[in-house]
Amino acid sequence: MSYLKSVYLAVKKVMKLIALVAVVVGTFSYAMFQGGFVSWFLFYAVTTIFVVMLLYIAIPLGALEVTRSFGQSAAVAGSKMTVTVTIKRKWPFPFLYLVVEDEMDEGLERQLDCSPKMIFYPTVKKELTFQYTIPSLKRGEYAFKGTRLETSDMFGLFQKQKYVAASEDLLVYPDYHHIERWSAYERHDTETRLSAADFVEDVTSVAGAREYVPGDKLTSIDWKVSARANKLMTKEFEEYIGQNFLMVLNERVADYQSDTLEAFEKGIELITSVVMYSHRRQLQYGLWSMGEHVTKFPLDAGADQQQRLVYHLAKVKATRTGDFEARFREESDQIPKGTSFILVTTELSDELLNRVKILLSRRVQVYVCLMVTKVDRDPWEKERFYELKRQGAVTYMISDGNLSDAISTNEGERYETIR
Repeated sequence: MSYLKSVYLAVKKVMKLIALVAVVVGTFSYAMFQGGFVSWFLFYAVTTIFVVMLLYIAIPLGALEVTRSFGQSAAVAGSKMTVTVTIKRKWPFPFLYLVVEDEMDEGLERQLDCSPKMIFYPTVKKELTFQYTIPSLKRGEYAFKGTRLETSDMFGLFQKQKYVAASEDLLVYPDYHHIERWSAYERHDTETRLSAADFVEDVTSVAGAREYVPGDKLTSIDWKVSARANKLMTKEFEEYIGQNFLMVLNERVADYQSDTLEAFEKGIELITSVVMYSHRRQLQYGLWSMGEHVTKFPLDAGADQQQRLVYHLAKVKATRTGDFEARFREESDQIPKGTSFILVTTELSDELLNRVKILLSRRVQVYVCLMVTKVDRDPWEKERFYELKRQGAVTYMISDGNLSDAISTNEGERYETIR
């Protein structure tokens, strides 16, 4: 098929050239038979245009060097990025116009507020530059492929194209919400509000204090109690919770609609927020990411653990395939004791409900974060959500596409909001 296409293009060029020769021969014949200034002027004008077009056909675009600059190879979701494309020519090729188009992944191109294309008109400059802006980057891994250049003669009969490979990768890390406020519940008449920091503090409840022993973390020292007791005292946390977070991300989504994908992205933000908080507090944390495949990051702490998890969260994608419930059932028996288990999902199923019940019966502290973009859900899913609450799980429904409206039910009527 490609062979036939190349033959067709070659024949098309030959026919165009024959047509031009025919025009020149026709105007020469007209001048010879008609005579006079006008006919010969027409012939010389057409001949000049014909010679210019022959030169255009003969002279190639030449060697072009294309460079792309956007400041960094990694960025944070929501940030603005300006891309600068520079074309350098060894010698000024005479073109009537030059179209330059920067090619990239379709997912990144959809985020542009303008076309990554520029038209340059006749100039003697050896260096041409243009910019375009991505107003708000979305989390993910993207690639810039190369730059396509195109020009043609004044009649558009003959076109020249050149593709310059200039591949570069861009990794956009997920955004997160800084957790720093430690005030507990703010009681109101009709609802109880809980900040994102309180959500984490809720799973790090301090049970008491004991005398400091060598090897204890300095960050765990309770200075107020130490001052009263006149000796170093270390905070003791709830035995069933400890200082460990094990987060499970359900990569499977019901569909690829914008609302569902936005809910999935907010789930990534929530997990990233807990990762950043845990890193600052020097806590142990891990992640199980389950979709078509299972990616497990065991409990650990430190900068390396943070980098591994954030890098994975930047690249993970929602999928409609994969049996999350089956994979979760196989792995749930390996949950370490004394771990706060945080499940982040965009859907609830009966099998998932039964598995969480089993974990609760084993005295595992379970936190279920149902990521939604609107409170109106399927009645069966809402019933499963309420059932988890009745069984003893701490449930949060994060709605409106952001963490400022996280709603959790308590006894069917009371709501708790993460903000």
